[in-house]
Amino acid sequence: MIIDFKAVKPFSKIARFYDELMEYVSYKSWVDYSLSFLDIFNVKKRRFLDLACGTLTPTIYLSEFCENIVGLDRSIQMLEVGKAKIQKLKNKKIKLIVSDLRNFHFKKNFDAIFCFFDSMNYLLSEENLFNCFKCAYENLERGGVFIFDMNTIFALKEIWDSRIEVKVHKNFTSIWKNEWIEEEKISKLEIQIEWEENGEKKSVKEFHFEKGYKVEEIINILKKAGFRIANVYEHLKYSEPNSYTTRVQYVSIK
Repeated sequence: MIIDFKAVKPFSKIARFYDELMEYVSYKSWVDYSLSFLDIFNVKKRRFLDLACGTLTPTIYLSEFCENIVGLDRSIQMLEVGKAKIQKLKNKKIKLIVSDLRNFHFKKNFDAIFCFFDSMNYLLSEENLFNCFKCAYENLERGGVFIFDMNTIFALKEIWDSRIEVKVHKNFTSIWKNEWIEEEKISKLEIQIEWEENGEKKSVKEFHFEKGYKVEEIINILKKAGFRIANVYEHLKYSEPNSYTTRVQYVSIK
């Protein structure tokens, strides 16, 4: 299966609905959990980078714990939603940049680089993951930490599988259709938003693709990119993942 990313453009049409779609996610607890590793590994909290920052909900939480932070995303539509939020909050610690996970470079390095909510699963080849990990490595201070979470193959194959789900939100209805493609280890998600505006029924549709990787594959790519320590945990815990773990947390030290 060949996926044309320029044509897919995830998080463009649904950007204005995203925060309401994700209102069940406890981002603050995810951020607190991720920040705990900075204390465990004695990492400074001066400059942070949030990859695939989207509408900035985790970025805004993170900004409370650092001197400044950069939010990076390739979706201009998602960043526009986030920009309105930080302007309303008058948050001057956050800077935004439109860029790709696979190719980013900054003049000044960061103490910690974060990436939340399985954004790494959107990188559909080991080459793309390596390019991203290498950029993270090169943009970290010595001793800096790179933290991200990923959906497991078990979650994508056994939980998402071929599920169809309809969710009724305050201002719209969302329809989620999943399809697991075994030979590619890829989950295809079709998400459709339906709402009514000035008496007229409207809808938009997007396609998202997430690839499942074995833990060993991710650890090997992290080490190949240069990280001297690459640890993995069951998400929101400090124990090792098992065969029924749905989400894992990777914590890597430069």
